[in-house]
Amino acid sequence: MSADVATPRSLPTVPAAVFAALLLLGVIAFVMGVSSADSSARTYRVFLHNWLLWAALANGALAFSAAMRLTNATWAGPIRRVADSMGAFVPVSLIGFAVVYAGRHELFEWTHHPIHGKEFWFEPGFTFMRDTLALIWVTFVSVLYLRITIRPMLGRARETATGWRQSLYANWTRGWRGEIAERDWAERRGRKMAAVVAISFAICYSLIGIDMIMSLSPEWVSTMFPAFYSWGGFLSSVSLLTLICLALRNSPDMPEGFMTSNRMHDLGKLIFAFSIFWMYLFWSQYFVIWYANIPEETGFLVARLGTQFLQDTWYLGGFWERLTEPYVKLTLTVWLLIWVAPFWVLLGQRPKKTVGILGTIAFGSVLGFWLERYVLVTPSLVRPSAVFEGAALTPMGWIELGVAAGFIGAFFLCFLTFSRVFPGAVPTRSS
Repeated sequence: MSADVATPRSLPTVPAAVFAALLLLGVIAFVMGVSSADSSARTYRVFLHNWLLWAALANGALAFSAAMRLTNATWAGPIRRVADSMGAFVPVSLIGFAVVYAGRHELFEWTHHPIHGKEFWFEPGFTFMRDTLALIWVTFVSVLYLRITIRPMLGRARETATGWRQSLYANWTRGWRGEIAERDWAERRGRKMAAVVAISFAICYSLIGIDMIMSLSPEWVSTMFPAFYSWGGFLSSVSLLTLICLALRNSPDMPEGFMTSNRMHDLGKLIFAFSIFWMYLFWSQYFVIWYANIPEETGFLVARLGTQFLQDTWYLGGFWERLTEPYVKLTLTVWLLIWVAPFWVLLGQRPKKTVGILGTIAFGSVLGFWLERYVLVTPSLVRPSAVFEGAALTPMGWIELGVAAGFIGAFFLCFLTFSRVFPGAVPTRSS
């Protein structure tokens, strides 16, 4: 019999209380924001950019777990279980989409005025219906994938659990055929579901990238952007996974020595390589847009990168002045955190195996993606011209930080709850 079984545990009191407080803070900030006519649009905008980060990140974690299963990766060990637990936020992200829908009139111009030439695709009812169905589908396959992978661990737990846990475990292990047979079945069925999870993630979040980000600037077109956004969700999940594993490396809840230097090295290589691919996707769309220099294509980039990156302004005169244009410094900070720092710092082996260095880069990458979502959303709704006329930019304002705290609290409450209710997802030291 395998030692990889569920051992029910209660929630850790202090972390659960901290994350619950963050969630409450986020709810208060959101309610206060939408209650004021002056800040309602800003609050929904902030909610959207946070939702775009955490929804894609949670699904990206499951896509990463699926990728390890499909490639027969054996190096990860318990790390794959941590990725599975990160996916517990997926159903909550589906609920969060209802808030985006509630704020649709504050966010999307096409809910008021049809977009010429795109009236059919961005018809409000059709748009939110297809996105909701896509999210329902990706949530369904994610939960099914988790059920398949966790079911073999619950055989013994269902015999000793009490109360609602007993009912839950009994439901998830209905038709139990014995641990050996269950593990063999889960391995075969899990590989098939892993392919469905990976494909569903790519399609669903490519669609979300088009409908929830590109449509904010409806005149803009880029065939690379859907892949760019969904890959960002994948890379951000790897970065946060690395950060969580480093934080849990000495936890009594994890197998002793699970975060070996070789596993740190592997995670560091993933961040290093995937950040290069993220930048490659950006460059692939940027270069074509820069070369063609068509106004309806360059507008999206100019609003974020400023005029110094346009074809006809690549000269040194006034370069530093143009860096002060709205959103430019934020965008360059995103580059620094997601690509420049991971590339140069993680070039060698030692930085990848050093907790402080790898953890700092992973944290910077997650922070970079939070800022990136802000940069993807905000300039379309608060245009640089409006900033020049006096509109305020508040990437670190109380609404931004409050709503972000709420999402952090909700995500990690889901993570903790899932790893304790289905504790085989994060193996204990005894396993």
